Amino acid sequence: MNVRRIFGLLLLVIVSTPLGADSYVSLQLGLATTQSEIDVDVIHIGHPTYCDSVLYPDSSDAPTDGACALNQRQRAYAGLFEPEGGWFTSIAYGRIFGSWRVEGFFERNQFGSSKQLLPLAISGDSAILSKTNEWSQFQLPNNSYDDQGTSIFGLNVLLNFDLATGSGWSGYLGAGLGVASLDFNYEQEFLRKTVDEGYLDVPFPVDWPIEAKLNAAGSLSAIEESIQESTLTHSFIAGVDIDVGQDLTLGVRVTWRVVDDVEHDKALWTTIRSHAPVIADGRTPFESDFVFKSWSYLTIGLVATRHIGGNSR
Repeated sequence: MNVRRIFGLLLLVIVSTPLGADSYVSLQLGLATTQSEIDVDVIHIGHPTYCDSVLYPDSSDAPTDGACALNQRQRAYAGLFEPEGGWFTSIAYGRIFGSWRVEGFFERNQFGSSKQLLPLAISGDSAILSKTNEWSQFQLPNNSYDDQGTSIFGLNVLLNFDLATGSGWSGYLGAGLGVASLDFNYEQEFLRKTVDEGYLDVPFPVDWPIEAKLNAAGSLSAIEESIQESTLTHSFIAGVDIDVGQDLTLGVRVTWRVVDDVEHDKALWTTIRSHAPVIADGRTPFESDFVFKSWSYLTIGLVATRHIGGNSR
């Protein structure tokens, strides 16, 4: 998706409107808070721990039938996190047509980091559920999110109305569409029990060598991935302004924005059971596809608007 091309077309629509229309530029600064948790589908080839040939003194002893024979990518489990509140700023250029306004905008926002437990008990398939008794109680499976900032280019359409004749106060409602370029780091960690925590007592459906169990005990599976993807957004807007003279208005705007699904494919894990990131066959790279499901956030900001040209105030 070419974000610059899309935004260029949006600007062309605004700039090419009749010159007689009143123009304005506005600057907005405020706070942002998420309105929903973010669900993550994790898709890959997953096997029970006892299938991992790398753990065995002789890799040919690892089982390859039953659950170990699965070689199809599928939804393995879900991630879940809710970013902490953050900030945003935006700049817009618009035209006024009677009671209507059309504006192109650029927004930059950043949310706080988040670290939460993975909801494996309610979201996993048989491969991940088979490992329920393996996880260390000192560090349960978790995922974390570290926002590096999001840029949004878009178009808003707003309908103005007077709040009280001659008071200088006016309100507006509207909606918008945009393209968001997201940049954040996403991590997952799965730490197994040590021998002292009782890993050798964990029940397994098959009998496998003590040497392989010792290699699995205390091992870590982890991924640290940088996500840089684009997606569409839509929003609903409400605000109030007061005319303070000199073609300047000040106001408050509230925006509820929905971000569409974000897909990120072929993310290579950092380590699998403390060895190279390969699946149970010991050769194939352990890669996951992530689908970050649609989420929403709310912003409230102070807005300063300067009217220029046309019938400027």
